[in-house]
Amino acid sequence: MGEAVEPDPYSELRGFLREQIELAPSRKPSAYEAVKAVLPEIKKLKAKGKTDAEVRELLERMGIKLSLGTFRQYVRNAIKEAKGEPVTRTRGKAKAKPKINAPPTRSVGSSDPVEHGRRLGPTAGRTTAEPRVVPRDGALMGKEATSHRLSDDNL
Repeated sequence: MGEAVEPDPYSELRGFLREQIELAPSRKPSAYEAVKAVLPEIKKLKAKGKTDAEVRELLERMGIKLSLGTFRQYVRNAIKEAKGEPVTRTRGKAKAKPKINAPPTRSVGSSDPVEHGRRLGPTAGRTTAEPRVVPRDGALMGKEATSHRLSDDNL
């Protein structure tokens, strides 16, 4: 009627981790969280005439170290977040926006020839109507023809 209950093989591990939770200090808030938390004060300082650099220096005195560009970005994102607008966080350079009335451009297709790892475009590698020039007998060929110096013997 009664099944034997096996002891929990992880009870010792759970107890150890619970002790560590009690001993561990709470995490320091991130710089963005700090800027977001004091956003009303930052807005008031800026309204009183403080520059972004001055406000950033005040934050740095309290241990929040940010570059001026990062500070401005954090303030901008915190304002958007407070308004309920989506905050897009990107890395690297921003991509250029396409011009609104620009004519569509033809993209280089995968069937275009490739030279040295680069696509050459739709007309590369095609023959033209001009015939190839064939050297006449006795004309310079190879290295002699491409040399930057010509001797009197070759004239």
